[in-house]
Amino acid sequence: MVSVQRHVAVLRSMLQAGERERLWVRAERAERAHSGALMLTDRRLLFSGLGFVTQSQEAWPLDVVADVEVGSAGLELRVLGQSERFAGKDADLRRLAAALPTATGEAGASIADELERLVRLRDSGALTEAEFEGAKRRLLE
Repeated sequence: MVSVQRHVAVLRSMLQAGERERLWVRAERAERAHSGALMLTDRRLLFSGLGFVTQSQEAWPLDVVADVEVGSAGLELRVLGQSERFAGKDADLRRLAAALPTATGEAGASIADELERLVRLRDSGALTEAEFEGAKRRLLE
């Protein structure tokens, strides 16, 4: 079993130049049953996790994270209109949710609007080309 410290090390290796870590928590990405860690930075929300057969590393710019809530099902949020849910210690998830900036995503934004926003984020340097392509792929699925 991979320790949470290993996931945190992976997340720290994903930090961009000048990006600052704010906090991290142990978490499980519910839909994929990947256990690992969520990290909040001054720019992005990062996840590194490992399942029985697969692993995942995700990096979401804070601009694409919306509708953050902590409830009985854990931390729920929307990334580019797609639902994401994370389980973990309630106090840790609440601390992370409280530290996330208030979402500015527009409810009902069209796919074209979201694509334009992704292009602006990529062009400003907030997204790498790989992050842009991954976000675009998820949006179009």
